[in-house]
Amino acid sequence: MIHPLLSIQARTQTFLLKHFRHTPYGRYMAKIRNTHLGESCFIIGNGPSLTVEDLETLHNKGIDTFAVNRIYQIFPKTVWRPTYYVNTDAVLIRDKLSEVDQIPAKVKFIPLQNKYYLGIKVKGAKHFFRNDLRENDQPEGFALDCTNQVNTRGTVTIVCMQLAMHLGYKHIYLLGIDHNFDKVITENGEVIIDPSVKNYFIEGYDDDVAKEVKHDLGTTTKAYYDVRRFIDKTDVRIYNASRKTKLEAFERVTFEEAMTQIDSRKASAED
Repeated sequence: MIHPLLSIQARTQTFLLKHFRHTPYGRYMAKIRNTHLGESCFIIGNGPSLTVEDLETLHNKGIDTFAVNRIYQIFPKTVWRPTYYVNTDAVLIRDKLSEVDQIPAKVKFIPLQNKYYLGIKVKGAKHFFRNDLRENDQPEGFALDCTNQVNTRGTVTIVCMQLAMHLGYKHIYLLGIDHNFDKVITENGEVIIDPSVKNYFIEGYDDDVAKEVKHDLGTTTKAYYDVRRFIDKTDVRIYNASRKTKLEAFERVTFEEAMTQIDSRKASAED
């Protein structure tokens, strides 16, 4: 027998999905679509290759950025702050709500389900409808229009990619996405542990949960390649400008090349 609360939650989710476009959250998502049409942005990962110097460069050049999860731990070292903050981890949001509340991002994107089902309210949050397709390998789950829902399969950085495309960014650069961890699950379901691998840009990044976490790189890698197949049919391009990375799904460029490309596009737009 299905628990009554679960039945209510299922019906609520079905109703919200069917009518999300007409909620205040859906209307906001529709309003911001293509507001940065043709522009460039960076998606910031929290890998060990992320440097304060690169973030300062992005700040000085006024380049829009998406950042995730515990990025606030680097704030004491840099004047840079993200344009957009994205978090799909309900447990992290719940346990670190005060830190998340204080992130001075222009927009914080948080799944609507966190508010409705878990009662987690993030200060300044703009909600999107989370469509969890972690078990679905179909690239059709991705879209340039996220007004109705966002595919959250694999990793929060994929959510950032879709939100960036929704906002109209055409040149999306990845930074600090090393795609390598000390404990990983491979595509074959094998668990590999390598204590010599550093996970994040700072020691102690997630000491409170580190023992329980194993990163499913098999699922994540498949999801990244699905995104690549999807964008190859569009005019969006994603480049991996991470200083050190094992992610090969997207065209590799150096950080310096990325800066040159962005400067060149800005100069052309001004002519």
